[in-house]
Amino acid sequence: MGEFKKIDTVELKGVYQFCDHFDSEKLDLKSTALKIVTDFTRRTPQVILKDVDVDHALFMMVNGHVRSKLVIDHDDTFLGVINSRDLTGRKVLTVAQKRNQSRSDLTVEDLMTKKSDLRAMPYSMVENSKIGDVLETLKGLGHQHILLVDEKGSLRGMISASDIARALHIPVNILQTAHSFKEIFEIIHDHQEIIA
Repeated sequence: MGEFKKIDTVELKGVYQFCDHFDSEKLDLKSTALKIVTDFTRRTPQVILKDVDVDHALFMMVNGHVRSKLVIDHDDTFLGVINSRDLTGRKVLTVAQKRNQSRSDLTVEDLMTKKSDLRAMPYSMVENSKIGDVLETLKGLGHQHILLVDEKGSLRGMISASDIARALHIPVNILQTAHSFKEIFEIIHDHQEIIA
């Protein structure tokens, strides 16, 4: 660790207030959507292997302070997305029961949202969009996040509802959208579990 040095710190004695202004602009729904993008050209995406078991995946998310990860196989091929709700909600018990397996035998691949069920937005569209536009898109899809693709068809980034909520200091509630009777049933049960 010879190339790094400890930075001197100061006491907080006599400090009682926050600074009068922020160095960066205050964000609102009309701000450019680029301000809330997790851009994979600047930040390495949060990934997880498909065969990680449920408990270990949850442990990784909690300790990494993230709510979702991109799922990959051993060749780094993108397969889908997993979020902490998938790992702690009714979905875990439903899949375990359906497969006649114990919860601890389930993997990320068993619970992820598959790539075929996800939607993406061209990065070029985000460049000309407002945060409010992205929020409306998420609400319309009933998804907590949207992936971004570049002109080559590669994953360029992601925007999540929780990133919007954090940046704007507002609550963001995205209701899941059902596309089949089975999905309606699952959403109702997930909603009842949250209330209970």
